[in-house]
Order: sequence, then structure tokens, then C-alpha cells
Amino acid sequence: MQSGISFRSLKTSLFFLFILLFGCSVHAAQFTADLLITSPGSEVVYGLKVKDNMYRIEKTKGLAFIPSLPSIHNRSTGISWGLNPQENQYVEQTDPAKTMMMDPIAGWEFMRKTLEATPVGMEIVEGYSCQILEYRQHGDTRVATRVWISPDLDFILKEVNYALNGDATLALKGIKKNPVDPALFEIPPGYSKILIEKAPGGDKTKRNAKKQSAIEKSMAASEDEESATPGNLMFILDASGSMWGQVEGTAKIVIAKEVLTELIQGLPDDTVAGLVVYGHRRKGDCNDVEELIALGPLNKQAMIAQVQQLNPKGKTPISRSVRLTAKGIKHLEDETTIILVSDGKETCDSDPCGLVKELKSSGIKFVMHVIGFDVTEEEKQELECMAREGGGKYFTAGNAKDFQLAAQEVVKKASDKPPISLKVISVKDGKPFKTYVQVLSQGEEKRVVKGWTTSEKPATFRLPPGMYDIRAQDTNVVETPTVEIRDVEIIDSHVTERIADFATEGVLHVKAIKNNAPIETIVNVYRQEDGKDMGRGWTKKDEKPLVYKLLPGVYKIWFQDKSVKQCPVIWIENVEVKAGETVERVAAFGEGGVLHVKAIKSNAPIETIVNVYRQENEKDMGRGWTKKDGKPLVYKLLPGVYKIWFQDKSVKQCPVIWIENVEIKAGETVVRFASFVEGGVLHIKAIRDNAPIETIVNVYCQEDGKDMGKGWTKKDGNPLVYKLLPGIYTAKVKDRTNQSVREIQNIQLQSGKTITVNAAFPVEKEAPVPAPKTTGDGV
Repeated sequence: MQSGISFRSLKTSLFFLFILLFGCSVHAAQFTADLLITSPGSEVVYGLKVKDNMYRIEKTKGLAFIPSLPSIHNRSTGISWGLNPQENQYVEQTDPAKTMMMDPIAGWEFMRKTLEATPVGMEIVEGYSCQILEYRQHGDTRVATRVWISPDLDFILKEVNYALNGDATLALKGIKKNPVDPALFEIPPGYSKILIEKAPGGDKTKRNAKKQSAIEKSMAASEDEESATPGNLMFILDASGSMWGQVEGTAKIVIAKEVLTELIQGLPDDTVAGLVVYGHRRKGDCNDVEELIALGPLNKQAMIAQVQQLNPKGKTPISRSVRLTAKGIKHLEDETTIILVSDGKETCDSDPCGLVKELKSSGIKFVMHVIGFDVTEEEKQELECMAREGGGKYFTAGNAKDFQLAAQEVVKKASDKPPISLKVISVKDGKPFKTYVQVLSQGEEKRVVKGWTTSEKPATFRLPPGMYDIRAQDTNVVETPTVEIRDVEIIDSHVTERIADFATEGVLHVKAIKNNAPIETIVNVYRQEDGKDMGRGWTKKDEKPLVYKLLPGVYKIWFQDKSVKQCPVIWIENVEVKAGETVERVAAFGEGGVLHVKAIKSNAPIETIVNVYRQENEKDMGRGWTKKDGKPLVYKLLPGVYKIWFQDKSVKQCPVIWIENVEIKAGETVVRFASFVEGGVLHIKAIRDNAPIETIVNVYCQEDGKDMGKGWTKKDGNPLVYKLLPGIYTAKVKDRTNQSVREIQNIQLQSGKTITVNAAFPVEKEAPVPAPKTTGDGV
């Protein structure tokens, strides 16, 4: 008999329930931590600060080419800001693939987006219970990435990326939950924004500017003026032992170093490049594959230094180097050119050509060119096959000059770009503005390419002929309004132009006050008709409003004041936002009062447990501790009547005091003391023949027989100690050797005094020695 719901479907439902809860969380945690990113041979340490939906990260230790500059990330919008305090500038970036060095958290998350996640249980990490998720490529049983997420902190505490040449780990250490200054997550006053878009081009556009409309000028500003750059370049270099072989009297590795050094020096400064090497560390090790430089902005000096220090040693694991390279670029939308340099065939795995075909068919965007340096005909066939399946070209180099020409030619091929075939501009009120644009396969959600429009120029794309859909999004408006343009035909040798026309948004300014002064509160804005969340934010104490850019409509606003214990809430509903207009709403909170709580004993402050409750309904206002330093325990409360519960755990009976009908008034401070009676101390010893012995002890209140607890006297002479309220007690002491009991009654304990009682046990008599038996002779 089959049940209605299978275990597998139940597990899947629970997983997606977790994702919904986690993904829609309010980011309520505030904490600081160290973020460690480790991989074979390197470790980078960042300082991390988290507050609600924001986090701030800054490198404190590690690789020199990663800048030690702070960056801020908004988890709700996906926007990152990189700060340059030395120049009082900042850059804004929404593409996580371009922010990996300044924001590795967003970069690692972006690399998982094409993988399938499976929950595999819970585990404690850094003292926090974490949900474990395993990520795999579709149809692959191997785990590519494992992630540990803390629901309590609403953050990833650990992530491991598994690779052939060693695993990379992202981990949080030294987590401290404490309030974090909200100002750390804002662009500092006086900072200017760095525009990352290229300036609009040529003289012709400038000369005709007065004759063109804003849209026409934007359409005219294309990317044709850009210098030819090779785009993304990944070098895979053979450093196996055979590279010590000579060509025309010179070692092949020496020739390769010279040619590549010259090639790197000649690359454009804005090239994005990386370097993978194999066979350079160990002999006979097929796993000797290493990504020496991850794909990123070209640092010519660093890459040349890595090339120059290579010392060939090992085998030729071509397949593993290609797989590692593909792993590093699989998340990229832009095509990457892979340049493989090898002087021989694969010596570790079978069919590297089949691997290239497999990776290409998996959707990873790359072209592979291969340079075969001093190879045999058999070796040439294998390398030629890899270039063919990689959509690239094979180059044969028999000597140093051939190698140089081949290297130059392959970089030139990578620089060749097809002409622009699509221009997209986004307008609002007839004026061009910045939007995020995606080009999709017609009728599908498969993204082909992406880009940005600006107020100065359109988004331009180089697409092969075919049918496409366009999706433009206004990321400056909370709801991210989208314009869809479907069934766009791209024709060979023709530039297709499209305009995305957006509705004008309105602006909502939100403030909160208390006693006519601005205060900090949590805010959420929702669409009135369906409750759709427009995002969380904070009102500020500096009188500046919290700003929401919204589509025209009716909204409601939720405020919460967390400065008082009850965290009062105010709703403002039916707020109409009109196109092109600004509307302001202010939440006025009532002022609270302050309750100071202390506890004393013998006129000196003591430590006790405290709970405060609202008198009328016993709603709990929270637990705390009075202190020995005399400073009060402070509660910020709304006006009303409260009661306080104290418990002194320094004595065995843990006495309790209640103080009721404590009235709290707005703007006033009330102080309440709990005065506890000082206890006494009872010392109990047990002796036999004037020497201490070990016994079991029970002490009871003589009046009502209440048990004060069990203990043991020791052979070391130290007394068993009871801290008790003044009164009369009975002690029962049992000898563990013979079970005899001594009961000591009427032990009168006085406040502030110590009394010692001794339970004396008699000396045990030795058994008599029997007389010897006698025989008939009397012996």
C-alpha cells in the first residue's frame, strides 16, 4: 500500500520550506567575526560586521593583490559598494562576478547559482546549530560545494569548494553577537561615486550633440570605440619534467618563460586573466595541478613573477588542469578564452579531448586554443582534437620563433570581436537612465548575455543572428520594475535597436520621532493590496528620512521601536504614492520610562536573578542580574505598572522577593531595591579516634523537615559547607563503613555567623584472636 506523500517529496518540501524561511528572513542578527578564506598555499583574513540585511567586509591579512579596502553589501538588493577612504570615493556594483575580490561572500554565493542544493542534516559550527546543504552539478553525484547555514545568525558560517588540486574553504571565526554601528553600512558623507562605465565616445557625437535628442545621443554612443582586448584569458601552462627538453640548444621552459613574459607585458591593461600550471611541484603526482592566479584584473608583475619561478618536475595531467580551469569559469556569463601550452600528451587520465567536449556541452562558455610545443605527430593529434572540440584553433610550434608567433596569434584571435548587433536603451520621462538588461533565448529563461544601460549610452551586445527576448530592470526602485521586449530578431550585418520605456516612480520618505526628536526604528513597507514586502530599513537619529522609490500605488508602513523592552509597533496604512511626487510619513512613539533594579544584603549590593513582569497581564519584560558593583540593572519600559521578582541563589534555600505595583511614568526613572536577609554558614565534620573520616551528610530544616541537600565529609579535614538562612537545623551523618548514623539536632544558625558541628564515631573494636587448639599431649 502506498502513502499519499512519499518520503522523498516530504524531504523536498521541508527543504524548500527552510529556503523560504531563510530567504525571507528579516536579517535580525547583529555580530562581528573574522572571515578566513583558505586554499592550498594561501590564506586571506577579512574583518566582517553584520547588521540585519547589511554586511561590511575588509581584508586584514593575506594576498597582496587583494586590496585592503572596505566594502558594503546589501543582501536584500544584491548591491555592493567598494569604498576608497584615501580618495573619499566609492564604486557601486551589482554583478557579483566582478566583486569577488572585494566581496568574496557574494562571489561564492554567485558561483553556486547554477548548482542544485540538497539538505543533508544539522551540525554545530562555532557553537551555532547549522543546516548543511550540498551543491552538485545537475546529473552529477559528486559534491561540488558544501555549505553550513546558521538560522540563528541568518548567515553562512562555513563553505567548502571541492577541487582536484585542493579544497577552498570560507569560514567564520570568533563570532561575537553585539550591536553594530549602523553608520558602518552607509556611504560616508562627502564620498563621490566612481562611474565604472566608459565615457561616451568620439568627436562626431560631441559635435552633433545639440542636434540630437537624449535618446538619439544614447543610441549613438556604442562600444565601437573600445580598444580590442582579449576579454577573459586563462593560461594553462605545461611545467612537467619534459619541459627541460631542449629546442635548438635552449630548454623549452626557458623559451616558454621568455615568450609568455613578453606576451603578458603586451596585453592591454584592462585584460582579465588567470594562470593554471601543472607538473611544477612534485614528481609522479597526477594531482600536481594549481591555479596560481585566479581569473581577475591582470596584474602583469604578479603573473610574470609566477611564470618566472616555475621549475618543471612532474607528470602531464592535462585533463585535471582543464577541469580545474572550467570549475573557475563555469559561473561566468562572458566567454573565456583558454590557452593551453603543452609539449606532450596526457599522462594521467584518458581522453582529454572527450573531457573538453563534455565541458563545452555542459554550457560553460569558453573557447580553447592549444599550442603544441615540440610535439610528436601522435601528441599533436590529441592536442589538435582538444582545440577542435573547444571551438578554437591548434598551433604547432617547433622552435622558439614558432612558439612566439603562435602565442601572439592566439591572443589576437581572442581579441577579435563580432560587430555590435543589438542596442538597448531604457527611458523614463523620455530621458535615458541606468537599468540592468538581460538578453534571453526566445521563449526561455536561459540568459544569453547581460549588460547595463546608462544615462549616456545604451547597452550593446554582439549576438549571432536569431530570435531573442529582452528584459530590462530598474534596480533603483524597490520593486525592481521590469520591461519585457519579446521576439526581437537579430539579422546578420544589421544593428537592431530597442527602447524599454519605464513608468515614473514616486518617493516615500519615512521618519520616526519620540518627544519631537528623530529616533532609530526598524521599518518595513508593504503594498497595501497584497502585502508584498518592499524591503526593510532603519529610520535615523540625524533627521534624514529613510527613502523608498516605489511604483505608484497604495502602501502601508510598519515601525518598531526596539529602544524599550516591549518593542512597540506602529502601523501607518493607506499611504498613496504618486508618480513623480514625494510623500512623507512620520511615526510618533510615546516616551518610555526607566526602571533601575538593585538587590542588597547587609547594606551591600549583591548578585541576584531578576525578572520584570507587567502587573496587569504578567507579560515578561525579560530576565537580568543585579550586580555586586552597585550599578543598577536597567529596564527601559513603556509607562505602566510592573512587578519585579528577585531570587538570591547564594544560599541553599534560594529565597525569593517580589516587589509589586511599580509605576513607570514617561520620562522618569524609578529605583527599587530588594533587601535580602544575610545567611549563616554551617560547617560539618566527622571524626573517629580524633581523625577526619568520610561520611554521608543530610541537613534538614528542623521546623518543617525540608531537605537542604546531601553532601560528603572528607578525609582531608576540610569541612562540608552549607550556606543557609538563619534558623534551626538537624544534621544526619552516616558512616559509610558500618552504616551507623549520628543525628545532631537543634543546630541554631545565626545571620552572618559560622558554626561548626562534629559528628564523632566510636573506634571500631578489633575482633579477638582465637586460642590455638591443643592435642591430647597438651601441645
